[in-house]
Amino acid sequence: MSSMLEYFAATDSDESHRAIRNSLPGQELYRAYDEWGPVCVLEDGPRRYLSFGDGGEQSCIDMTNPALPVFEYVQAMLLALLYMPNPAHVSLFGLGGGNLSNCLQAYDAQMQLTVVELRQQVVDIARNWLSLTETDRFELLIDDAEAFAARGTTKTDIIFSDLYLDDGMQLIQLEQDFQSDCYNLLNDQGMLVLNLWDQGQARNRSALTRMKDLFDGQCLLCPVNGGNLIVLAFKGGLPQSNPRRLQQHAKQLGKTLGIPLQRLLNQLKPI
Repeated sequence: MSSMLEYFAATDSDESHRAIRNSLPGQELYRAYDEWGPVCVLEDGPRRYLSFGDGGEQSCIDMTNPALPVFEYVQAMLLALLYMPNPAHVSLFGLGGGNLSNCLQAYDAQMQLTVVELRQQVVDIARNWLSLTETDRFELLIDDAEAFAARGTTKTDIIFSDLYLDDGMQLIQLEQDFQSDCYNLLNDQGMLVLNLWDQGQARNRSALTRMKDLFDGQCLLCPVNGGNLIVLAFKGGLPQSNPRRLQQHAKQLGKTLGIPLQRLLNQLKPI
C-alpha cells in the first residue's frame, strides 16, 4: 500500500481485524526502531497489540490465552485446517506478534512449523512482550520471504503468507513470481493461504486472476471485516466434501481453536 488513505477504516463494533483507527488502543508499553521504522507494543486490558508506528494494529495477543486467534483475518486463515487437518510441515511468511504461530503450535504439537520473518526487532518483541511459543518443532528464520520462496529448499504442506509493513500489505504477495515460487514450494496436495488487503484496485483483481490460473481454478476467497481478503489456493485440487459434514468439522475445529468458524466458512466463495 502506498499510503494510509488506502486502508479501510475499522467499524466501531469490530475489533477483529487489522485496520486504521483514529487512535491506537490502550497505552504504549515499548517502542523500538530498525531500518524499516518503529515497532510498538500497546496494552489494553488483557490484550497486547503489535503496531508498526501509527499504521494500525498488526497483531493482537490475548495474554491470558496467547494461542487464541483474536483478529478475524487470522481466524479466516485457519479455515485451511478444515481442508488439511493434519499437515506435517507448515511455513509461515511473516511472524507479526506471533498469534497465528501460537495458534498452529497449540493446535498440533507434532506439526513442524517454519516461520520466516524479515525483522529481528519483530522477533525480539514477540519473544519478550507477546508470549511467543517456541517448541522443539518450531524453526524461526530471519530472512526475506521473497528470497526464501525463490530458493525453494524446503517442501511444505501449507504456506501462510501474511506480509505487511507500516504502510500496509507488501505488494510482493500480488506478484506472479512470488506466487509461482510458493506454488513450487508446496507438496503435491499443498495449500497457499494469502492474507491480502482489499484496496478495490485493479492490481488485486489481476493478482487473483493469476492465482486462479496458477492453481487451475482451485481457489477460494473469504472476505472479512475491515478489508482483508483471505485466499485459499489448492495445488492438488479442492477436496471434495459434503457441505453439511464440512459445517460439522468447522464447528469441531472452532471448539478446538476457541473461536466460531461456521460463519467464516459460509463466506468462502470460489474466485
